[in-house]
Amino acid sequence: MNVKLRVLSAGALFFLGQTAFAQKAKKDTASTTQIEEVVMVGFGQKKTVQEITGSASTMTAKSIEDIPVASVDKMLQGRVTGVQTGSASGQPGGFANVRVRGISSINGVTSPIYIVDGVRVANGSLGTANGTSSLTNILANLSPDDVESITVLKDAVSTAVYGADAGAGVIVITTKSGKKGKPRFNLSFNSGFNQQAVDMARNYSAGEYKTYLRDMFNNSLNSNYSIEQIAAGQLSGKISASANAQAVGIMSSPYDTNWLDIVRKDGYQQNADFSISGGNDKFTYYAAANMFEQNSIIMNSFFKRLSYTTKLSYQATDKLKISTDFQISHSKTRTLSDGGAFSNPMLAQYFNRPTDPARNPDGSWYLGNPANSRLSNNQFNVGYLLENNYIQAGTFRAFANLNVEYKILKNLTYRFVFSPEYVNLEEDTYWNPLHGDGYTYGGYQRTSMNRYFNFNVQNILDYSQKFGKHNVGASLIQEAYKTDRKFLMATGITVGTPSLETLSNFIVPYGFSGTRGTSSRYGYAATGHYDYDKLILVDASYRRDVLSQFTPGSKAGNFWSVGAGVDLARLNFVKDMNVISMAKFRASYGKLGNQVTANPYALYLYDINYNDNAAARYYNVYNPNLSWETVNPFNVGLDLGFLRNRITVTAEYYNKKTNDLIYNLPLSPSQGGITNDNGTLRYGVMLDNVGTLVNKGFEFNVNAEIFKGDRNQVNWSVGANLSTLKNEITELYGGTVNTATTTLRVGEGARSFYLRKWAGVDSANGDPLWYLNGKDGETTNDYNKAQQAVQGSFLSTIFGGANTSISYKGFALDLQFTYGFGGKIYDNWANYTYSDGQYSLNYPGYGDAMGDYWTPQNTGASNPKPMYGGNKLSNQASTRYLYDADYIRLSNARFGYTFTGDFLKGSGLNSVQVYVMANNAWTHNFDDRLKFDPETNISGTTNLSLPVLKSYLFGVNVSF
Repeated sequence: MNVKLRVLSAGALFFLGQTAFAQKAKKDTASTTQIEEVVMVGFGQKKTVQEITGSASTMTAKSIEDIPVASVDKMLQGRVTGVQTGSASGQPGGFANVRVRGISSINGVTSPIYIVDGVRVANGSLGTANGTSSLTNILANLSPDDVESITVLKDAVSTAVYGADAGAGVIVITTKSGKKGKPRFNLSFNSGFNQQAVDMARNYSAGEYKTYLRDMFNNSLNSNYSIEQIAAGQLSGKISASANAQAVGIMSSPYDTNWLDIVRKDGYQQNADFSISGGNDKFTYYAAANMFEQNSIIMNSFFKRLSYTTKLSYQATDKLKISTDFQISHSKTRTLSDGGAFSNPMLAQYFNRPTDPARNPDGSWYLGNPANSRLSNNQFNVGYLLENNYIQAGTFRAFANLNVEYKILKNLTYRFVFSPEYVNLEEDTYWNPLHGDGYTYGGYQRTSMNRYFNFNVQNILDYSQKFGKHNVGASLIQEAYKTDRKFLMATGITVGTPSLETLSNFIVPYGFSGTRGTSSRYGYAATGHYDYDKLILVDASYRRDVLSQFTPGSKAGNFWSVGAGVDLARLNFVKDMNVISMAKFRASYGKLGNQVTANPYALYLYDINYNDNAAARYYNVYNPNLSWETVNPFNVGLDLGFLRNRITVTAEYYNKKTNDLIYNLPLSPSQGGITNDNGTLRYGVMLDNVGTLVNKGFEFNVNAEIFKGDRNQVNWSVGANLSTLKNEITELYGGTVNTATTTLRVGEGARSFYLRKWAGVDSANGDPLWYLNGKDGETTNDYNKAQQAVQGSFLSTIFGGANTSISYKGFALDLQFTYGFGGKIYDNWANYTYSDGQYSLNYPGYGDAMGDYWTPQNTGASNPKPMYGGNKLSNQASTRYLYDADYIRLSNARFGYTFTGDFLKGSGLNSVQVYVMANNAWTHNFDDRLKFDPETNISGTTNLSLPVLKSYLFGVNVSF
């Protein structure tokens, strides 16, 4: 039998566990059999593509092979339809924001659930410390080298079997398995370096900074002082004594420090993986060990992982099959402060004065004024901090999966699954006592332990039967999932010497915390499938889930789906054309749940010391009517295959409506509040179901094998996908909710910017201008008279990717492009970094303003005339700092050569492949003003986090 792995109508190759699942169909010749490809769906179940009535997109091992990222969530952008991803930052090992068919909630969980080998696992960040709370990623403890395929389930029929958690999508990860045959060994290694993927705004040189301040003072005083005159103190009496002293110090400074150069380096990266697999008719095995290390371009930021996996399958009898999957890993992350922390090196390059030195004449670090250990503008020397402080997390993860399958009858199978997952996260924050945040404390140490124990139990009964051309299948599923978390944290201050870093050396207790929480859910589900010769197909499912945290009477939710399809290519007159190999129409609809963390109970928190007596505080507002967020996805699709699926086309329309959105409603603070994700309390709000939200759009996918031959012939395939998204709030009880930069309102998206619209600079006098009505027409230089208006969304409205693969005589070139259009990014620190004089004396800001601010000789500049104290609120929130996130990126390029045959004869090797690879090598931003990575638009703001990386690597794969 000639097994072919073909490009499918769902837009990808499907093969699982290193074994191609095939069913015999009409023979092409006496020696060639048409293969029906198979995709993994819910709870480890498999379906051929011809049987699918829902929407699923898959990436296989070929499409993710050797991609130099730490975790699988960073691989999805542009490779499957309907999925947008963006890195929260360039933190090595950090997580990616993943959105499947838009934003399914306003205040709830918007990330999909992750299923590994049929079992849900922890995902996202589990950290609690400043820095690690948003940048650690438990999925990074799973080695991508162990992944065989990733399937994204998007519609009701595909996801409803997961019930209460499926509203934001389901990502199914299948890991590699052994297959029959002699032992196969594979060793792979790649190594290279990292650079910054997108150039950021530059910082000031000392000369530029002095020039800018000179013009700022002269504009304000209507004078013409030189740098030398200001250095000599001639502004005395014309500005405050403090400002004059600072100006004199800056203008007379001999230093010119580039604070980014102080902390920047080339980031090194390497990955090594060794695996063995094999087996016989009774027993198959797969084992692998992996070592991964990734370093940022900024000092003291890295991710390291060691992992091991073993996967065994034993056919004990004709009826009994036992499979085990065991994964164990340990990782270590060093991360850095972001946002407005003075220890943030990305902020320091814009906030530290270039006229301050970084080092003393003897080469030691300059720590500023001995009286307060601060630089001239009270900032920190980030070079010293990165050498002497740290924020780190060490994560241990163990995952086991026991799967017992017993064939009761020929067509009836029972499966039992038990899968525990243990995660232990140790976090340490150390601030030395000599400089930086730890100076005022005399040293600071925070240590915490965060332990999760999750387990999943499944009982599954599968039935399938064929009656002539009638095919019937059904499943009964029982699932229970529980998570148990224990958290301990202690903080100490004041240490005798910087060389002592353990908690016991800090002599003053500064705080402690200890919590424990459990949550559980269980559910029952039934699925059914019928098809007539795969011409007419019908699917249906029902699931009832019970969630522990809701009140009695509201704990349960009922979820269901129905789907239907018809493949006209199965009709005889179409078969006879020999051109059309698939023409399937399909549609689905259903009701899903959305993950929720809300708690409806009114509780007391017993954590107050009142005169050394135990006391309680009240939080949360009792709301017995609080219920599930539910999602109703409608999907209709057309799958076309031509020339025996050498060319495939998929087109889909989806409409996903979320009901009973959970959001914060305002209350009097005396009535209580809610618990934030970090454990703090926020008074004056309650949780309630407040409205509805709709995500809708189209998805298109095209794949073609243009040339197809053996190794010594030209092979060329191309593919492209495009998705659209419209996100809209359709009901919002209680009315519009506005902030200084965003809005929630009927008719707009759930991630909409709400800003005054920048109209540029008045060429006559350098004043800032805004549109009065927030859109167009009349302008004003009075910020308070300008109206706010909706100015776009975080999310791209058009996004996707394209790929091509060409090979000839062992040489192979693979290219993957991604793109996105319609999204926006807001620079949430620009009111400081483009302050037009308001903060410029203290915080220099972006050096990009040089040569582009208004002067009588430069009236067409983009930035207003700088004025000491600011120019008419020019730096306040507006579209001046809102950028188009439209981009095209070469996300991955790989060129390699594979040695086989006579060249390796006698060596004992089956194949040797050498390659060079580049990741995020080229990015084109259509908005020339954008100086941030465009894929951060899912977050909406930049927060001056670590920059996203591009990587260049050399690698070798050896099999024997």
